[in-house]
Amino acid sequence: MQTDVLIEAVDTHTGGEPTRVVTGGLNKDRFAGGSVEEQRDRFREQADDLRRLLIKEPRGHDDMYGAILVPPAAEAADIGVFFIDNGGYKDLCGHGIMGVVTALVETGYLNPDGAVTVETPAGLVTADPEISDDGQVEHVTVENVTSYVLDSMTLPMDIDGDSVTVPVDVVYAGNVFAMVPATAFDRHVAPDNTDAFVDYGVEVRERVNEASEFEDPFSGEELVVDHTEFYEPGADADRNIVVFSAGAVDRSPCGTGTCGKMTLLHSKEELAVGEPYRHESVIGTRFEGRLRAVEHRAGHTVTNAEIRGSAYIVAKHTFLLDPADSVHSFDIST
Repeated sequence: MQTDVLIEAVDTHTGGEPTRVVTGGLNKDRFAGGSVEEQRDRFREQADDLRRLLIKEPRGHDDMYGAILVPPAAEAADIGVFFIDNGGYKDLCGHGIMGVVTALVETGYLNPDGAVTVETPAGLVTADPEISDDGQVEHVTVENVTSYVLDSMTLPMDIDGDSVTVPVDVVYAGNVFAMVPATAFDRHVAPDNTDAFVDYGVEVRERVNEASEFEDPFSGEELVVDHTEFYEPGADADRNIVVFSAGAVDRSPCGTGTCGKMTLLHSKEELAVGEPYRHESVIGTRFEGRLRAVEHRAGHTVTNAEIRGSAYIVAKHTFLLDPADSVHSFDIST
């Protein structure tokens, strides 16, 4: 057997959403040095072939998600990680942090004494695993980067032949979300409506980015909406479906999306600091969350949110690439 690569990975799922955690085999000299964000950007420039190899078919699929472990630059950080998917790269991922910490603890790569500080391209987050006596991670509580509402707008859209005005709130929570009530599309958040929400989600994201330019109110950095979150209230838990990249669907309630939703609810005076919040995905899995604190800066209400969920190891892999194999990676989605 001949191979040009030999990459080790642990696959997890968090609320149904996959995370392929790369644990070994990468030549990190190709992108080493600097912050996690700088390493991510260098990886994108120098080693994007590895993202495609790991995420796209025949080793992955359209909705695959991955995490690349790198040395952190921040002194306070225990580990560094950036995230990859079929469409490219993400600054942060709540479900992915849960998957990474669970995988590293349960396979012995990490032996934390308390919370783990993780450097991501979006900044530092903490992940506090609850570990049973037999070494299993039962839950992980993630304290996210700060979140805030960036803008609110309406979009005229054609829905099933009718002209409809769709309300959109743009919220930053480590990723940038266009948040839309599912009622605007006269559909419930349910698996049977997934295809329609994918189409609407991609269109909303494109339309919002065309309509406005966004920037971080504190750093001045340009921001682009990269997720669309459709939501509806429920008696026991709110429900959501998140569309990202080229039309991928988050099977989990979305970690950063849950933080963003809590921030939006607080801005509407519908969620108090410390109040428990339950968020349910399109497949019925749940995260629990709360706002830890709120402050006001530069005219924005800034929240500090945390989420709690569970991840599970589902596979361990050694990925190979035969030099004679012409089918390196591909996708057939449109």
